[in-house]
Amino acid sequence: MKLLKFKHNGKTYSGIHENNTIIANGTEFDPEKITFLPPVNPPKIICIGFNYKKHNEELKDMATGEPTITLKAPTSVLGHIGKIILPPESGDVQHESELGIVIKKGGYRIKNPVEHILGYTIVNDVTARDIERKMVQWSASKSFPTFCPFGPFIETEINPGDLEITCKVNGELRQNARTSQMIYSPEECVKFVSKFMELQKDDLIATGTPPGVGKLEEGDEIEIKIPGIGTLKNSVGK
Repeated sequence: MKLLKFKHNGKTYSGIHENNTIIANGTEFDPEKITFLPPVNPPKIICIGFNYKKHNEELKDMATGEPTITLKAPTSVLGHIGKIILPPESGDVQHESELGIVIKKGGYRIKNPVEHILGYTIVNDVTARDIERKMVQWSASKSFPTFCPFGPFIETEINPGDLEITCKVNGELRQNARTSQMIYSPEECVKFVSKFMELQKDDLIATGTPPGVGKLEEGDEIEIKIPGIGTLKNSVGK
């Protein structure tokens, strides 16, 4: 089941996407006539870093050798079709296409992660790479407003073990990988994160980006696709 949030005529709805139709409160809505919102308002956004070996090689000057964790401000969320705003503080904002995990039930030191997962979504962990390198601590580089597009849906019935992730910028393929190439599987990511912090309902975990990250420019159009979940589309502006 694909869950989503959206606005229509000034009202906010929670609904499902089924057969190319949006259904909320027993009413059908045209997907072309709604405004997509982030599917949840996460109390925390936790980013797994360097969860693909080839991405470690791509950024070997920064790579930690094994997966690590940073936090992204909840105020960075952006919905499907929304615009990513390039901040004046950075000259090198990059896309990072990722599988996202939405938490259903909170917990600390979780042993059975499947019981705590609501479903899976698509995340663009937008990062100001120059700030990330300069400050060493990564949260500032990832927390600008609009730096966490995710959605359009949360898919509650999918096996995340071997999903394809592709990212296109202006139609050009930049990233193409499978979740089976992760060092930590999605379920292991939940266990890993919960060793260090208590997870809460609606927390969002971004499970790490594959290689192929690249710079975004004003006017760019980004499409990140995970079959079975959907396609997250965003534009870039100032």
